[in-house]
Amino acid sequence: MTGTVISFSSLRPFSFKKMEKLTLKPRRLKMKKVCFVLSAWLVLAFLGCSSIYVKSDYDHDIDFTQYTTFKWMRNPKKGSKNSVRKGSLLDKRIRRAVEQELEAKGYEVKKSGRVDALLVYHVNLQKRVEVSPARYGYYGWRRGHVHRYKQGSIIIDVVDPRLKQLIWRGAAVGTIGKPDASQEKVNAAMTKVFEKYPPE
Repeated sequence: MTGTVISFSSLRPFSFKKMEKLTLKPRRLKMKKVCFVLSAWLVLAFLGCSSIYVKSDYDHDIDFTQYTTFKWMRNPKKGSKNSVRKGSLLDKRIRRAVEQELEAKGYEVKKSGRVDALLVYHVNLQKRVEVSPARYGYYGWRRGHVHRYKQGSIIIDVVDPRLKQLIWRGAAVGTIGKPDASQEKVNAAMTKVFEKYPPE
């Protein structure tokens, strides 16, 4: 299968502030640039999270009714940080879940040819640190402690091939837990991501 190649460096940014913050309950966390790549095993662990939070953002100047056909954009060979090997079981499950969500909304996902919009996904991992300060309680002073954990995310981008512009981004974010990447888990994560597509 062939796909349209667009360099990520050539994509025009959003006309508004880039989506760099994801609000997670009960605290607010900031998405920084990828610290290191999420390996396939860590993707499995991420999908095993009991709680996955989602966030989306989009270009408010775009009329999304014009996008009815989609296909997957081929990742650039250089500079790609997606560690999920194309054609692997996990890759197929993520793509299948995204396609099912779009088709359920009445869109068409093509293998080739001209389309209105392109799809691409990324997987990321961040190391997080949460500090609980010392405090005075019923039994006296309690020492503070530092909690270190890993936060994974799967990001879905929709790109306008004519404008070479990122027009919508959805992300599923969760704390790394027990490995599980069944099709059901992937479907559940993507269903949450696409609940707000198209944006109203």
